Amino acid sequence: MTSAPAPQTTAPPALWRIARAFICVLHDLFGGPEEIARAHALTHAAYKILLSWIQAGEAMMRRLIAIEAASFPKPNTRPLLHASRKRARRMMEFWPDKPDEWRVSFRTTIATHRAGPRAPRKPPQRVPGSPILHNAWPLAERFEALIRAFNNPLPYARRLSTRLHARPHLIVAVLGAPEAYKHRVDHAHDFDIYAERAWQARRDSS
Repeated sequence: MTSAPAPQTTAPPALWRIARAFICVLHDLFGGPEEIARAHALTHAAYKILLSWIQAGEAMMRRLIAIEAASFPKPNTRPLLHASRKRARRMMEFWPDKPDEWRVSFRTTIATHRAGPRAPRKPPQRVPGSPILHNAWPLAERFEALIRAFNNPLPYARRLSTRLHARPHLIVAVLGAPEAYKHRVDHAHDFDIYAERAWQARRDSS
């Protein structure tokens, strides 16, 4: 499921051990990404609790990646602005038993504001008396992305470093976290402190 992260990581090994233990607990509680995907649908209660665990794990991993990102030097050139390209749509096939082939990506920042008020959600259509069901695939994909980020964090850290050097205020979007984060992640405050100090040190040395 998870292997030890790359030996060249700079975050304290104790934090990486906590992260690995967290992912193992998540796997023990809910199964692997392929098992979640195979379920196809989750009851409202099961969906909410799994979502809270995954959100906490993502917040933890963003902090680890931010610590690693601080070790990369500031680029000597200004980041290039690429013109947006319209991607051609193509049919993608996802097989529950092959999570390694899923097209997923771990997000190193979260949205800190919205352009406008959130539109009210429509209540799900269901037969009266039947349980509310949620699609299990999005959470399965987020769990798989979390595992990939743990197993190979440096490509994410390198990209995040470039973004943070160009736009330091984005650290706020990196360190955002749900309420469940501090309850579900052991020593959550330590992840906060190390990530904040790593980028404060970069700003002081610039």
